[in-house]
Amino acid sequence: MISKTILYGLTLASSISTTLGHWTYSRLIVNDEVVGEPWQYIRRHNNSNAPLTNVNSTDFRCNVDAQAAETYTVRVGDEVGFGIDEHFGHPGIQQVYLSRAPEGVAAADYDGSGGWARVYSLTSSPTNSTNSSSTNDEEEEVLTWATHNMETFRFALPTSTPPGEYLLRAEGLALHAAHKWAQAQFYVSCAQIKVVAGEEDVTNNLGADVREEEEDLGPLVTIPGVYRGDEPGVLIPVFWSFLTNYTAPGPALWPEGTQEQHVVEQL
Repeated sequence: MISKTILYGLTLASSISTTLGHWTYSRLIVNDEVVGEPWQYIRRHNNSNAPLTNVNSTDFRCNVDAQAAETYTVRVGDEVGFGIDEHFGHPGIQQVYLSRAPEGVAAADYDGSGGWARVYSLTSSPTNSTNSSSTNDEEEEVLTWATHNMETFRFALPTSTPPGEYLLRAEGLALHAAHKWAQAQFYVSCAQIKVVAGEEDVTNNLGADVREEEEDLGPLVTIPGVYRGDEPGVLIPVFWSFLTNYTAPGPALWPEGTQEQHVVEQL
């Protein structure tokens, strides 16, 4: 018979092991620095560092019971990103979605029910590692991940982003159990930003502003609705350490021509 002490120890060890590798996003990065305090510009949620697995819940937008934060002003072309507590702890990818609040609605009052554009995707590293555990006669090259142990990431806010107030949504997708239905783990937080014209704007001789033409965001998706749960990239065909190719889920990246990234830019 197992003693109560041993049983308690096994239960505690199991509980601890389920949280290892989990993370959340609590800090906004603009250009070369973390701005403000943790959660000052990120909507604080009540989900600690636990993952989301239900892609059909409204919690999938900004996480569980996310509360409005302050809004930080950025310029088009600025580098924006997130700080991660503690670090990206599972194999997988990092993506970012952007949603503009309706005209006359502040980001703090926006519930994220409008359209979202995918503006950033960080996936596999540019070089693969060798899967030494392969049972095949010939070793297979498998994917490694650019997100491995990253603590921050950032990317350039498109210069064609229309001015306005936005939710900027970080979405980390952990794949270590994603070969099973509804076991892909999503880690989500939303920052609130106000986008204004860039410092590089100049005035021509006629007094008109000269700037890169603004583009409507798109293709747009709704959240929930962006994923079904069975598409490539969310439900993977084999255990992650045997993956030799990967297709990131989501709509086409915006603006048109934006490329998937394979090297992370950290602070």
